Amino acid sequence: MGDMTSTATTPANVVVRNTAKLDALMEIEKHWQADWKENHLFEVDMPEEDDLTAEELLAKYPKWMGTFPYPYMNGSLHLGHGFSVSKIEFATGWERLKGKRALFPFGFHVTGMPIKASADKIAHELEMFGPNFEVPKENEDDSKILSEKVADMSVGATPKAGANFGSKKTKVAAKSGGAKYQFQLMQAQGIPNEEIAKFADTQYWLKYYPPIAVADLNSLGCKIDWRRAFLTTDHNPYYDSFARWQFQRLYEMEKIKFGKRYTVWSAKDAQPCMDHDRQSGEGVKPQEYTGIKLEVLQWSEQGSQIASAIPELAGKRVFLVAATLRPETMYGQTNCFVGTKLEYGFFLSDKVDEVYVVSEGAARNMAFQSMSPENGKVVKLGTISGLAIIGSKVNAPLSEYKDGVYVLPMENVLATKGTGVVTSVPSDSPDDYAALRDLKKKPEYYNIDPKWVEAFNPIAVLSTEAYGEMSAPTLCDKLKINSQKDRVQLAEAKEAAYKEGFYNGTMSIGEFKGLPVQVAKQMVRAQLIECHDAVPYAEPEGLVMSRSGDECVVALCDQWYITYGEEAWKALTKKCLAQLNTYSDDTRTQFEAKLDWLNEWACARSFGLGSKVPWEESLVIESLSDSTIYMSYYTVSHLLHRSLDGSEIGPLGITAEDMDYFAWDYVLLGKDLPSGHSKAAELAELRRSYLYWYPVDIRSSAKDLVQNHLTFFMYIHTAMFPEREWPRGIRVNGHLLLNSEKMSKSTGNSLSLREACDRYGADATRIALAVAGDSMEDANFEEETAEAEILRLFNLKEWVTDALVALAASEKSPSEETRAESVFLCPASAPFTALDRVFDAKMDMYTLATGAAYEATMYRDALKNGMYEFLNLRDWYREASAATGMHPTLLRKWINRQVIQLCPVAPHWCEHVWRTLMGNTTSIMNARWPTDLPADVDHALIAAGDYMTKLTKSVYDAEASLQKRSKKKGAKEALNGEFDPNGPKTLDIFVACKFPQWQEDVISVLKECFDVSTATFNDKAIQEALGQKGLLKNKKAMPFAQVTKKRVALLGPTAFDRALIFEEIDILNALVPYLKNNRGYSKVTIVDLGNAGELTGALATAAESAVPGEPSLLVAKA
Repeated sequence: MGDMTSTATTPANVVVRNTAKLDALMEIEKHWQADWKENHLFEVDMPEEDDLTAEELLAKYPKWMGTFPYPYMNGSLHLGHGFSVSKIEFATGWERLKGKRALFPFGFHVTGMPIKASADKIAHELEMFGPNFEVPKENEDDSKILSEKVADMSVGATPKAGANFGSKKTKVAAKSGGAKYQFQLMQAQGIPNEEIAKFADTQYWLKYYPPIAVADLNSLGCKIDWRRAFLTTDHNPYYDSFARWQFQRLYEMEKIKFGKRYTVWSAKDAQPCMDHDRQSGEGVKPQEYTGIKLEVLQWSEQGSQIASAIPELAGKRVFLVAATLRPETMYGQTNCFVGTKLEYGFFLSDKVDEVYVVSEGAARNMAFQSMSPENGKVVKLGTISGLAIIGSKVNAPLSEYKDGVYVLPMENVLATKGTGVVTSVPSDSPDDYAALRDLKKKPEYYNIDPKWVEAFNPIAVLSTEAYGEMSAPTLCDKLKINSQKDRVQLAEAKEAAYKEGFYNGTMSIGEFKGLPVQVAKQMVRAQLIECHDAVPYAEPEGLVMSRSGDECVVALCDQWYITYGEEAWKALTKKCLAQLNTYSDDTRTQFEAKLDWLNEWACARSFGLGSKVPWEESLVIESLSDSTIYMSYYTVSHLLHRSLDGSEIGPLGITAEDMDYFAWDYVLLGKDLPSGHSKAAELAELRRSYLYWYPVDIRSSAKDLVQNHLTFFMYIHTAMFPEREWPRGIRVNGHLLLNSEKMSKSTGNSLSLREACDRYGADATRIALAVAGDSMEDANFEEETAEAEILRLFNLKEWVTDALVALAASEKSPSEETRAESVFLCPASAPFTALDRVFDAKMDMYTLATGAAYEATMYRDALKNGMYEFLNLRDWYREASAATGMHPTLLRKWINRQVIQLCPVAPHWCEHVWRTLMGNTTSIMNARWPTDLPADVDHALIAAGDYMTKLTKSVYDAEASLQKRSKKKGAKEALNGEFDPNGPKTLDIFVACKFPQWQEDVISVLKECFDVSTATFNDKAIQEALGQKGLLKNKKAMPFAQVTKKRVALLGPTAFDRALIFEEIDILNALVPYLKNNRGYSKVTIVDLGNAGELTGALATAAESAVPGEPSLLVAKA
């Protein structure tokens, strides 16, 4: 109803000025967290019915298993972790409501370089600054800044599991922003110096942070089965045996191979730098080029002077090496470009008589790709500026200009992309064409000799249907590109030229003339390399910094790699993707793109924490390669061990030594055990547990893991497990913003999971996480929302308390009205009114919508329907029934539904209401989703409810309009004085039984001109038919036709039928008490125009606009 609308959907713009309400809610939360732990509520086991097969067991006792990628334990969990965790946490609550055995296991990742790098930093800083980390005087300025930062921190005793890292500042990041050293980061967490020193030992990290993470997740109220938790690496011998077994089997299946491959490499760490080893640049992979060797035939005057001054160049051939992605176009080279402001070096190559002129960065990459005298070492003979090279003449391999081409200047050549030397093919490169055209137009402006460009014109290299044989000139003309400064249009032209050329181009020149470009590309490249006119070259796609602070290169090295991208395996993984639920089309599209380009992945390293490679124990398994199928480990981990490190043996008495490769083969793959195995019976119990819980029903993560872990997850499952055990669902969410800004410690806009729970309590934090967002777009945690939820939950708890008091009184006196504070109930024995039935139907509607949202893992929608709209509905009903009272049966149903609907997101509050207030003896965690729901909403009653809302708003608008008119000069006399909406007044409601004839005529025309098969209207025919019937003279006809057309587009042909699906008079009669009691009408008259006879005067005028479903109103002073 218009004037009954609650503001429950809008977070209150308030500040919690005292903590009494928060303290009350947090006391509730701590109480129930302790109760859940004491009663082992989230420890979920398979049913103990040994006489049933796995299939029979699942049919009788449905299960659900959801997992979250184990977080890395080099620090505490931040709110972004909490956001991604919440997706599985809410899903676990939902699946429990559906009656499933819902399992949410959790583990901790410590494999790889991050902990090792941080521990090494602490060790180094101890050597530099001593145990008190006293910064030397030469760093006094840094020390002063640090002291000012630390002085603001409330640093107390060593933080324990569950303790608060908080400071006097409201943002934890304000403490650590700008920290220069590792010890400063740890001081910012409240860790004292004597404790920090212990972090020089990698093992201390493994003991310190996991218990804190457990406490933080428990403080959020997560339904995690902690019996199944573990640490990775050989720190836990059980998991170590599992990881080694997995790798051994992949190796035997030839999914892991050895050979020279390009990989992103840290020279400082002397090993590959994979995604999780990176400080920045995650997802960046090697970009392979063809390095075209342009031999210097004649130096420019300045270049000659520089070259002759370097004695080491004597007797050596000098090549400018240009990196290109399009070797097939080299037939069309007209020149090459360098950057006038760049500095190049003369670098000795792996060939004793050849020197390469490239940028410093390119030389560093080449040194790790066997293109220097000693692998990994750059030998620089001298430097030369790009300006000095201009005017030199070089030999361009394959070019039609056999006598050589000139080196020319080009704007925007980057030293960080390629080699700093650019080949020029103006027929097919819009950038090259625009630059060459500029040079020809203004040689004096660019300070070049005109002869360097005059005779060099584009050469047709390939032909395409779209752009002919000169794609670059054609696109530059089409996009009106006037110079090389038109960067936006050039980028568009470049993409168009490359795509059309590669996918639809045919070679027009050379040995491979007539072949498709896609075929010729590699053939031309191979020929150039074989003839020593080119070298293979690779570099990172973008900047990659290792966690040790090293700028990474691409190395060509002997390595063990997983053969991701192999065609048959890729096809199997695509089948897996096609079968699983991705919960959004965007997620599926991202995976499809990743599967199309993912290639081999280095899977072993020399340093860092991890499990050893089974067949080469000097190496450890890389961090993204030991974490692909560990979800299967959760199914048995609680039976193997009961401590994170595996030191406490599990209930079956199985030792780590018992879990050899044969044991894992049996437990996870179903292969036969060797006869006489000493733990056959115990392993059978593991096998039974695995078959019950696997596969994973949903794996949820942030979107950055699509490019690696989540794709590897699918790949390895298809290799190791039968199809029935492949994952069933992957859900991906965006990153979390804080108050609409990116979370960053350096800017101070950051919040840890612990801080959020301490500041807002668990349930308010959970609600704010739920409404933050559900798609792959970045979500937004609003602290204002969390604050508002504290008040909302507290106030709702108080209201429910009053309501339950009133309901208890009603049970004692079912034939009497009852009141308790603001709660007014009609007699329980009273029959349902039309208003009651509408309320009941709307409850069902919102409960159905809430269930659908939970099922789709759309938690913002679940809260919108299950709490905010549900609260609005209660407010609507409470106000509409203020004169007669709410029906006890329906109020009890509302409270029960509200608690159940909110339970997955705010479990502590719901448990309190369920058990403490409602008196239930079992936990709400064991409650079930309502079983009395209809299959579909009652559309007639929903329409009646919408009618009520629209009518009450119309009454309010009519009063406002009358009051406004009565204030106008000259209107007071006509209206018999100024209208006072709070004074005595009457209301006439005119109800029509049929529509005006002209509307029926318009509907008839629209129906005749509607094509059901295409769901379209013939607008020309509509115009003609309306004109023939004279309806165009009616100014209301066309607007009415447009509105009707929109309704048909939305609802289909059923929209032509405008008959009401509810009894209008009955609904209006139900509203009369509200209109009298709440709107203050002394008299409300419902006028049925079908039986009213002839009306006169103001009544007749007011009745004219009434149509079925849209009554007209007459508001008057009494």
